Amino acid sequence: MKAVALALFLSLPAFAQAGPPPGTHGEPAPAAEPMRRFEWRDAKAGFTFVGPERWAGVVQAVALTHGDGVRFVAAGKTVATLHSEDKKGLSIDEASADRVLSRHGNRVVTFTLGDDAGDLGLSDEELAAAVRWDGAVSGEASR
Repeated sequence: MKAVALALFLSLPAFAQAGPPPGTHGEPAPAAEPMRRFEWRDAKAGFTFVGPERWAGVVQAVALTHGDGVRFVAAGKTVATLHSEDKKGLSIDEASADRVLSRHGNRVVTFTLGDDAGDLGLSDEELAAAVRWDGAVSGEASR
């Protein structure tokens, strides 16, 4: 019994020097995955604009210098412009390119597609689901 214990005690340092199985240490970390969703939040107005997956990692939001809104830019070209205004009765000029995306209370969100949108443009279905108001119940329409 003492001989077995002594042999086991002397063999422990040999097992400790054995390296870990291959593939567990010393390999580089996996590459960071790009953002899977595109979201832009307007905390002041209380809504989040959700773009399509193809915008993720490609389109950037640039705040407008005047008014409440943002320009969505890809490769230096304007893909779209989003405006948020606090008005009860917003009258949209039929000749303008502005499209009312959503109304909630006194807040109106309008959208203008850029001339250089190309395949980054949004379909009617994507536009309909793009604005999510804070506190809105799932499935509730705020038009």
